[in-house]
Amino acid sequence: MNRKWLMILLLSFSATLVACSDKATSEKPSAEKEHFLTEKMDAIKKAEKIEKTLQDAAALQRRKIEEQGG
Repeated sequence: MNRKWLMILLLSFSATLVACSDKATSEKPSAEKEHFLTEKMDAIKKAEKIEKTLQDAAALQRRKIEEQGG
């Protein structure tokens, strides 16, 4: 009878350890990190496109000023 309770206790303890493992939680931060970096890279790409548009507009404005004799 004593051995039976020892086995039940051991199995319960093992199940608890498996249920509380960090495997599932260790995957989540890397996914969040990827998402964080992806969001930042998208923002940088958008800013680069806006910068190009502004530079083109400034060049066009300079050209128009020069054509008018300025």
